[in-house]
Amino acid sequence: MTTVHRPAIRRLLIVLSAVTAAAALLTAPASAEPNPVNKCNSGTGFALCFSLDRLDDGNINVHLGIDVHMSRADAQAIIDGPGEEFSAKIIGQDPAFDNSLVSVPVTWSSAWDGGLSAEFDRVATWSQLNEDDGYFDGYIDELFGRIVLRDPRNGQTRTFNSALITGYY
Repeated sequence: MTTVHRPAIRRLLIVLSAVTAAAALLTAPASAEPNPVNKCNSGTGFALCFSLDRLDDGNINVHLGIDVHMSRADAQAIIDGPGEEFSAKIIGQDPAFDNSLVSVPVTWSSAWDGGLSAEFDRVATWSQLNEDDGYFDGYIDELFGRIVLRDPRNGQTRTFNSALITGYY
């Protein structure tokens, strides 16, 4: 008959509890801290903001907003031209390859005295924004927004990148 000592059972239970807790933490989406996260940057002739806000259901509200300096007439001509003037994506930054994660549709654009403004919104799942999920690329996600403005008058495009947001998505 084999006798099992209580200290051995206790150690086994502690190890099993730790393994179970670690597995639960790795399979559930981690929350981003702080919430919401809003980063803005600017450059020659533009200002761009990018925000991520975790919702109660675990999804993330994604928002991009941009102001591009130009005349009101040029801004209106771009809006009135054929096709979409803007496109936007959220991109995961990695050392070797930046991967496009989700498109963000334009929800509003307007010409004004200071130029052309637009906003982009969508709800994304945590798994759509989880671009670093393992051993080779780490666990902390590095995300930025990319907005492309197309001028239908001449086909030229301008690309704008937001500031980087890091967190667990």
